Amino acid sequence: MTTFRVTRRELRLTTGLVLFAYVSVHLVDHAFGLVSVAVAEHALRLAVAVWHSWPGTALLYGAAGIHIALAFVAVYERRTLRMPPVQALRIALGFAMPLLVIGHVAATRLATELYGLSPTYTRIVWGLWTSDNEGRQLALLAPGWLHGCLGIDFAFGRRALYQRLRPALFGAALLLPVLAGLGFLAMGRELAVLAADPAWLASAEVADTAQRIALGRLRDGLLAGYLVLIGLVFVAREIRAHIERRSKSLVAIAYPQRTVEVPRGWSVLEASRGFGIPHLSMCGGNARCSTCRVRVIAGAANLPPPSDNERRTLERIRAPADVRLACQLRPVADVAVVPLLDATDAVQPGREAPPAVVERDVAVLFIKLVAWKADTHAPQSSHDVVYALDRFLAAIGNAIAEAGGLPGRFDNEGATATFGIATDLEIACRQALVAAAEIERGLADLNADLVRELGFTADYALAIHAGPAAIGYVGYGHHRARTAVGDTVLAAQMLRDVAAASSTRFVVSRAAAAAAGMPTKDIDWRPVAVRGARPTVEITGSERAIRFDSMPSNR
Repeated sequence: MTTFRVTRRELRLTTGLVLFAYVSVHLVDHAFGLVSVAVAEHALRLAVAVWHSWPGTALLYGAAGIHIALAFVAVYERRTLRMPPVQALRIALGFAMPLLVIGHVAATRLATELYGLSPTYTRIVWGLWTSDNEGRQLALLAPGWLHGCLGIDFAFGRRALYQRLRPALFGAALLLPVLAGLGFLAMGRELAVLAADPAWLASAEVADTAQRIALGRLRDGLLAGYLVLIGLVFVAREIRAHIERRSKSLVAIAYPQRTVEVPRGWSVLEASRGFGIPHLSMCGGNARCSTCRVRVIAGAANLPPPSDNERRTLERIRAPADVRLACQLRPVADVAVVPLLDATDAVQPGREAPPAVVERDVAVLFIKLVAWKADTHAPQSSHDVVYALDRFLAAIGNAIAEAGGLPGRFDNEGATATFGIATDLEIACRQALVAAAEIERGLADLNADLVRELGFTADYALAIHAGPAAIGYVGYGHHRARTAVGDTVLAAQMLRDVAAASSTRFVVSRAAAAAAGMPTKDIDWRPVAVRGARPTVEITGSERAIRFDSMPSNR
């Protein structure tokens, strides 16, 4: 029987999405005020029908309570408050979000339950407008919206679909709160004009002075209670930390640089941060990215087993048994670890890690300079070879750039390129095939010049493969370049070597051909052994590059 378990991370994400949906609907309703109060009222009635129903009420306030409780627990459990600035901002904004929820509860639900007042824009906006609290209400929308946007980016930022939608989502994240603020102001001005008519003012449903004061006191009381809870969490955290420091249950964590002692219960990543030891953690310590992983070289027998989140991440990267995630590993006895990703040059002032790594489907092109073929037995001058190599790489680089690829490594062995950084896989594979054809044309022209000028030509082999890869910045210090890594890249490199060792100059994998829209049924495919998750890759080879513009489509 399968046991269904919800992890704390999944619960935090789910409740956060519910709250983000509520805030989004709230902002959209406000934005309708740019049209008119009547249109905004209609939109609000639809939202009230959802959120004021029993299921909606339970979902909204249940999600809010659970999300806030998880935030309190997360802060209490933290052994150090050292963290990347963005993560600190997200936590601070998360604590500020209930200020909006509490104001909403007082202005709508409590007003309805205690005094029978309808949750309408006419009553709520006019009440804020006449009490000079409109600025405060608008300001309270910002923390919840920013916290939600940062949370969405943390949770989904490395997914390919999110990467493709990021520009549009960023625009919406900027535009929606602006439109909401303008809509609120427009409704306030429209109601101020209507209020000039005594008859409208007499018929309008608004809270009287006594009700307003009572609701204000209830709101302030709830806010004060919430702020007290925040204070108690930090006080409890300090009390726990004081008890841990006074206790004798210290754990020694040995790094290659030094050994530190921390109270039992600290994670390895918290120990690194607490003692200023550089340690990559690109997801903020949430067991998503695996960049904080360490190899345990002593004390493994006494370690607690991996949590569900840690186990899933370790399985995804096929980590060996002695590798753990530093953000999840909380030693109960002395342990020695070695961080597997060096953070020494990655850590810069103001940030913890280089730009985020994203995983997406790409097409990879590898080209190898097999040999310089001379027409005579005369020795080749090293200066001539350098000159020829420079023109060889220039021809390849021009073809890659014109086709829309991202140039990778260029050296005396050849070059690499990645396609699909900002496009889907179909376009990426088509671009790679176009680049291969342009490379063939450019190198044919180059070889004609070289044989006339220097007496030798460039013999080369090219391979194209497609599949998932991690895209990120790698290098040393300020010398970093965007590149693709993973099994797909390793397989493409091996296919290039297959092409170089065979009688075919161009090799294309079946995965790349199918993604590009090539008809694959009548082609002679043969399996080739490669390293990685898939032990074999089906390929086809030819002496000439495939001219994509003449290819029929199988779609």
